[in-house]
Amino acid sequence: STEKTYYGSALKRGLEQGMKQGRAQGLEQGRAEGRAEGRAEGLEQGRTEGLEQGRAEGMEQGRAEGLEQGRTEGLEQGRTEGLEQGRTEGRAEGRAEGIKETARKLKLMGLSAVDIQKATGLSEEEISRL
Repeated sequence: STEKTYYGSALKRGLEQGMKQGRAQGLEQGRAEGRAEGRAEGLEQGRTEGLEQGRAEGMEQGRAEGLEQGRTEGLEQGRTEGLEQGRTEGRAEGRAEGIKETARKLKLMGLSAVDIQKATGLSEEEISRL
């Protein structure tokens, strides 16, 4: 029961940390991609409308619409990717923490490094560092 609690707690911490990092990375990446896409779309749209309505007015409007649309799409895509990446990383970190915590407990119980290695899959070096 305690082991499950530790594992669950470690997994939860890992997920929370992963999600936090994933959101931050997703937002940063989304903003960067949004700006890049927005610039490209804004220039393209601005060129097209500029020919129809006048170069100066078309360029400004196209850039503004393209940047806004690019930011929106980039942020959404970045959030989605960041959350997924954060969840994946958080799960992996949580599992690793749970395995190490289990190994620590087994070591405290007096099990041999070989038995702990068989139970957890950790190397002898990793077990000795616990």
